[in-house]
Amino acid sequence: MKENKKDVGSASGTPPKQHNKFVQYFINLGARIRGWFVDKWTAIKDFFVGIKTYKQRKLEAELVTNDGPQLTKGEKFRRGLKSQSGWLFVAPALILMLVFTFWPILAAFINAFKQNYNSLSDTYQGIGFENFVRVIKGDTGTGGASFNQCLVNTLLFTLISVPLSTLLALLISVALNSIKAVQKAYQTILFLPYLTNSLAMGAVFATFFTIIGTEKNIETVGLVNNVLGWFGLAPVEWIKASSPVWTLGSIKIPWAKYIVVIVYEVWSGLPFKILILFSALQSINKQYYDAAKVDGASRWTTLWRITAPMIMPQISYLLVTGIMGGMKQYTAIVGIFGEQMGTNYDMGTVVGYIYRYVDNGQYGYAFAGSILLFLIIMVITWINNKITKKHTTYR
Repeated sequence: MKENKKDVGSASGTPPKQHNKFVQYFINLGARIRGWFVDKWTAIKDFFVGIKTYKQRKLEAELVTNDGPQLTKGEKFRRGLKSQSGWLFVAPALILMLVFTFWPILAAFINAFKQNYNSLSDTYQGIGFENFVRVIKGDTGTGGASFNQCLVNTLLFTLISVPLSTLLALLISVALNSIKAVQKAYQTILFLPYLTNSLAMGAVFATFFTIIGTEKNIETVGLVNNVLGWFGLAPVEWIKASSPVWTLGSIKIPWAKYIVVIVYEVWSGLPFKILILFSALQSINKQYYDAAKVDGASRWTTLWRITAPMIMPQISYLLVTGIMGGMKQYTAIVGIFGEQMGTNYDMGTVVGYIYRYVDNGQYGYAFAGSILLFLIIMVITWINNKITKKHTTYR
């Protein structure tokens, strides 16, 4: 090592200066003190520089937040458009709903109170409840369909067929849930009526109940009457004008025709309800059924004490949508009974009543009937929600 130091000293030409220990100590102490002051000064300088930088950044952030003068109008528009881009995706649907849903509802509500309203000239003779009074009394001066008759028909069709089809759909869904091997095949078969046009189904369905021929020469009494004949029952005229009728004051109850409509409504409503209930059954925790077996519960008790409460939200949904659909029934009635909806509109529905007055150009009565139908559906739906809410079990 000494040889190396000598080499370096000789190479540089100036030998390193040697200090005694006392002097070297003060030299090192001075270096340490100077280093301490340098470090402190650097820390103080960084502190104030940091404050300045923080204030600058805060000012820039406030300018950006408040859209300060550094943002051009084009930049403001682009930023605003970007922040509201979600509305651009739903705008087409909202526009269509405003034009074809909300505006017709509002226009119907306003025009329902216009007396003797003429849609072509947009003229009327005062504002009041005359349209509603005449519709309810059946005093429209045109004859044919009666609102009260159509309302009774619609209510009976709906309040009988909807609960009945929902109950049958529940039983079929429970049975399908237990038959694992042929579930998909049965689901496909049961869902086919839902994919068929209601007018076509009504026309085909009518042939099952129609007696073809004259009184003296009957070609066929129809499929249903043939089945009834196996049990020794006489053929029934289900559809034509000679169909049996019960009379309750001014209201006619053609019960044979009612049976045809109710059977059709139940049959056509089953596919969708089976699909919904079958899907709901798949999500029920199997531990509930295991516990019921341990307790010795019967299948009937399990159905009404476990299965039905657990899927009550889906049942409530089907009842509400079924009631709404049943109260708007029209195409199936036309498919089965023709454009006149039976004999002199004896099988007419409220929607059929509304369409008739639209065809006649008497929009005031049509609007009044549509508002009454809307209110009736709202009341029935509210009652249904109150009843089913008490029996709903949430998982």
